Amino acid sequence: MTTARPPLSPTLAADLFPDGLAARVAQHLSLLPAASMEELAKAAGTSRATLFRRFPSRAALVAELCEAAAHGYLQAVDTARPEDGPPAQALERVVEAVGHLAPVAGLLGLQPLAEHVEAALLEQAADTEERLRALVRRGQRDGSFRVDVDPEWVLTMLTWMTVAVADSLRLGRLTPAAAQRHLVATLTGAVVVPAVGGGG
Repeated sequence: MTTARPPLSPTLAADLFPDGLAARVAQHLSLLPAASMEELAKAAGTSRATLFRRFPSRAALVAELCEAAAHGYLQAVDTARPEDGPPAQALERVVEAVGHLAPVAGLLGLQPLAEHVEAALLEQAADTEERLRALVRRGQRDGSFRVDVDPEWVLTMLTWMTVAVADSLRLGRLTPAAAQRHLVATLTGAVVVPAVGGGG
């Protein structure tokens, strides 16, 4: 028997997605990523016909939600100001900002996308991802980041650990606060050179 869980982060969903119906559907997908259109319509409190008028197919629905999530990611990185201040602090801001999207957007990364849709989203994110690579390189130049961790691996970790956060929340294994704390600690711990302790 499946235990019903409350929707995750309704306020965030309302901010992230273009309208109330999209937000409600995204919330349900954050709990049941394999949900059918009929199940999504029921969870959103609307008819299957109404859902299909808004989204002509499940693929179109997923594409629109993923595009909204991608815009949220771009805004989160921009708000975190990766070019400002010491690299370790900048990285922590980025991870925290992106991690806040995980409850309603993280598992969208596992939804199947048409090749042209995925390519368009990657193109939109290209400048933002270059800003993050530049942050890693800046930290490596000043000695605060490990030089053996490739900037591409940092981007990969950020993407897939956000998915992991979303899944841990979906399954009720961690609270949002604990998941966010572990995300920041794990990613920064893999990149930032530990401070050398004082004498003793």
